[in-house]
Amino acid sequence: MLYVYAIVADHAAGAEALLPAEGILPGAAVRLVPAGAFHRQAPDASGLSVLVSEVPDTVFGEEQLRAHLGDADWTRARILAHQRVVSALLPVATILPLKFCTLFAQDASLGAALATRRPALGATVARLRGAREWGVKLFFAAPPRSTRPLEPVGAGAGLAFFRRKKEEQEARAAAEAALDHCVAASHRRLAGLARAAVANPLQPPELHGQAAVMALNGAYLVAAEDEPAWREALAELEQAHAASGARYVLTGPWAPYHFTGDGLV
Repeated sequence: MLYVYAIVADHAAGAEALLPAEGILPGAAVRLVPAGAFHRQAPDASGLSVLVSEVPDTVFGEEQLRAHLGDADWTRARILAHQRVVSALLPVATILPLKFCTLFAQDASLGAALATRRPALGATVARLRGAREWGVKLFFAAPPRSTRPLEPVGAGAGLAFFRRKKEEQEARAAAEAALDHCVAASHRRLAGLARAAVANPLQPPELHGQAAVMALNGAYLVAAEDEPAWREALAELEQAHAASGARYVLTGPWAPYHFTGDGLV
């Protein structure tokens, strides 16, 4: 079986030296192979190559893989191994990363997929060329509980209670509106300086590990020449919204996982 990590373009000779000694499994060598080598009846002239490892079907066969994926530690180790291979050539090539566990039974089936998807792959590589993916997570501290003293009991206590509840609702609505505006303005500003952008689903605290509420989980494909302006915009957003408790977390650069189209599907 063939495990496929990524489609690669624009790499210089000798790029293979940057690849890790092991791939998706211990002892599984990583090869950088011209795409045309997998389809001898239809030679490829696109200049694309493929990062692959040969893997046993005793591990990656359909039933065996399903069982392995039920093991969280095994899966985490394989995901990290996949990312190591994909990231190795990121500084020296254009990388179209493929989904975790992209598998083909043999060279011919991989070659057929490459031939069928060649125009789409070429267009995606052209869109990714010269750009990197950055992540921005926006957090807000959880709103504090009201410290306003309780209204005294007695005459008018009921009216005071409802007045206070109304004030709290209005304050909460105003805070939520301000937060929504900050999130929308932040994503719009950063996306406007990127080739492409996506707002991913928000993560729960057990995943992001922050003592705060996640309000934006954005990914941005930024051209190298636009990175200074993009990062300056992020710094301006941080300064503008600091007083409201906003905290921006920048991650990356990453291989452009969020902007790869349909890959080899």
